[in-house]
Amino acid sequence: MDSSYSSIENSYSSIDNLSNSTKDLGKLDISISEQLASFGRLRISALTKAAEISPLIKDVTIGPRSPLKKERIIQDTQPHSKPEKVINLLEDKLGDGDLRHSLLVKKYEAKLQETSQDLFRNLIERMMTNHAEAMDTYWKRQHDESQRKTLELRVRKLQMIKQLRESDNMSVLEEAKLDEQRCQLINRQTLENMNRILAEQNKATARFAKITDSHTKICICYNEIISIIESDELAKDIGLKHMTSLNNILSNMSDIMNLCKSGEITDKKVQQSEVLALNMTNIKEKIIIDLDTAKNEQKKRIQEEELRKKQIEEKKAEETELLKKQQEVQQTKKSGPVFYSESNYAYYLELQNYLTEYEAKYKQLLEDSNLKKFKFDCQKAVNTPINALSSVSGTHMRNTLEKLAKLLRGEKVEISDSYVSASLHPQGLYYCNALLAKKIVRQGDLLVSSKPEAAFPLAALAVALWVEFPEFGRLLEAYFHKQCPYLVPMFLPQKQGQTDREFYLSRGYIYNEDNIVEKQDKFLKRISGIFRLRCAIWIAKTPSFISASNPHSLRHGWKWLASFINLKPEPDICATLLHDFFNVCGSEFYKHYGKQFTKIIKIVSTEYLAILQNIDEGGPKTRLEVFLQSVLQSGTIPPPSGLLPSNLW
Repeated sequence: MDSSYSSIENSYSSIDNLSNSTKDLGKLDISISEQLASFGRLRISALTKAAEISPLIKDVTIGPRSPLKKERIIQDTQPHSKPEKVINLLEDKLGDGDLRHSLLVKKYEAKLQETSQDLFRNLIERMMTNHAEAMDTYWKRQHDESQRKTLELRVRKLQMIKQLRESDNMSVLEEAKLDEQRCQLINRQTLENMNRILAEQNKATARFAKITDSHTKICICYNEIISIIESDELAKDIGLKHMTSLNNILSNMSDIMNLCKSGEITDKKVQQSEVLALNMTNIKEKIIIDLDTAKNEQKKRIQEEELRKKQIEEKKAEETELLKKQQEVQQTKKSGPVFYSESNYAYYLELQNYLTEYEAKYKQLLEDSNLKKFKFDCQKAVNTPINALSSVSGTHMRNTLEKLAKLLRGEKVEISDSYVSASLHPQGLYYCNALLAKKIVRQGDLLVSSKPEAAFPLAALAVALWVEFPEFGRLLEAYFHKQCPYLVPMFLPQKQGQTDREFYLSRGYIYNEDNIVEKQDKFLKRISGIFRLRCAIWIAKTPSFISASNPHSLRHGWKWLASFINLKPEPDICATLLHDFFNVCGSEFYKHYGKQFTKIIKIVSTEYLAILQNIDEGGPKTRLEVFLQSVLQSGTIPPPSGLLPSNLW
């Protein structure tokens, strides 16, 4: 800083020196003027003297032509002689000239002197004027330059002062920044310490909350376990097995809660409390599972006992019925052919009357042309899931069941991009029940006849719906009897006055648009598909999420078989249906009825085939005969192809 001030003082001293030099230069110019004036006076004096002697001088007096120069040269070259006498030319001239000429010369000399003085004076004046202008310009320039330098120096001085001040301020600012940084560091450290303390407090609070939560869970689970144990006799024995573990958990949890009071809570204790709560929950779940298992086993034992009793009673009844049928067969051989059982035919008439009355319940809906869209939506809600049904997965089958069950309950069902509800019309539910029953029976004709394994998912679905909607099951059975009279079973003879068309229709045949009855092979294939679907329903099991059993299970199939073999055999159709029955139901019937079923197989393979041998030589009879011989030789019947796994859904 001191060096800066000294540089400023040096700058100002240089300015003072410059001004002093300027003053000296002014003095120098004044002395030059005085010398020029003296020179002018000297010149005038010289000219005046020259004018005075001009008349007296005739030759050149100066220069190389001067006679004096020549004389001097001659004198230098010649030997020295005696000095001659000097003649005063001026005095001679003055003596010889005339006065007039002298005056005239003086006059001209005076005039020349005056003119020379004027010229010289003018010259001097012009020189002085030019010099003065030049000096003015010079001094003006010097003045401007001096002012500019003065301003620059002043600016530099101000800048230097400003820089000095700024440097001083920068030092202060730097010190202030350092102080601020130190304060920020202290504040940050303080804040970090506070955050660390707060985080520790939060962690401690969170640990305590977790421990409290675990303690609450343990208490709740323990109370639930005690309630379960006290509510059931079976649970008491199960609870005693876990009582030691329960007490240990409560004791350990109590110790952890005591540590919380002293404030010594660690993550390890939190984990320990969570493990204790999890163990308590696991014990509760284990007790519940064990209790459910014990109840299921107890229930299963009771059911098995009841089933054994029921099976014994059914077998006795079936044996009694079989004996009756055998007696009827013997009587038939004596009295003549039997076309149907009176009880079966009465049940058939009952179902057909029920079907007629039921169809009358939605007759107005069918005849109302304004409800075409509603009827179409109902048909779509039935046909779409049935057509898409397959045994690809249990989830798919359950979704199909839920859609159809919603429809039969009158709930909204999604179809494409809209919804339909059967309850929107008073007769809508009747209409949808009949549609669904008819559609399933029709699938036996359209689908099962060409793809036999498709019968099993249809049968499982039908049984699940039958459990919840008995009305639907009754309609299903009525449509089966209507489409396939051999399921009654009955072989209606042609009555007197009955046309061939009426007779064939009563037997289940159909006519085309040209009023021509279908061919026998097509008839057998179609009836076989419907019959195989009915057989699949007899052996179907309800899904695991339905507690009720099949409402039309094996005993109905047993009844049909006993009734069927008591009728008069007919060619083709009897062998076809018996082969389908043993092929679809044989495995399950063999497991369930054992020896009784074996007796039936033997009767069919001997007595029944003996009668059939006289009237049937076709392929169906041969296939039945080969199948029965294979069963009797192996003692087993393989399950049908496409049978659903028991755990599918």
